[in-house]
Amino acid sequence: MRGLARRIRALRERRGLTQEDFATRCGISVSFASLLERGERSPSYETLVQAALALGVPLAELFRVEEEEAAGAHRLVDFARARALSRAEVDQLLEVARVLFGERAAQGLPAAESPRCQVADCGRAVLARGLCGAHYHRERRAAKAARPPPP
Repeated sequence: MRGLARRIRALRERRGLTQEDFATRCGISVSFASLLERGERSPSYETLVQAALALGVPLAELFRVEEEEAAGAHRLVDFARARALSRAEVDQLLEVARVLFGERAAQGLPAAESPRCQVADCGRAVLARGLCGAHYHRERRAAKAARPPPP
């Protein structure tokens, strides 16, 4: 019961709903919504259906185990939804994560060595064009300064 209560509250807060808004959408009193979120009242099946509709989730989502949430997975989903990322953009984001954290890390293996800056004695990780962030930006500023001014 407490897990269900925490889940309902977390979903409500994540959607930016007040208890009053949530209660109105569910057709229950604010005091019942409060008791529900504290796990002090057992909701009927109809109330659970209304709560799921009010939160915009399938009914099963109210009972989902929160293991992945502990790892912050819900924040990634919220990030992608808030920015209306396309599938291709999500794939790009995942590729960046693979580079940052490495496929090998997910398998419990040490991450493969990332490429290093091509500038002698630098050794920092590459940002772009074989250069670390500092050398890459330095090169861009130098190139910009070398361009002739516009007419």
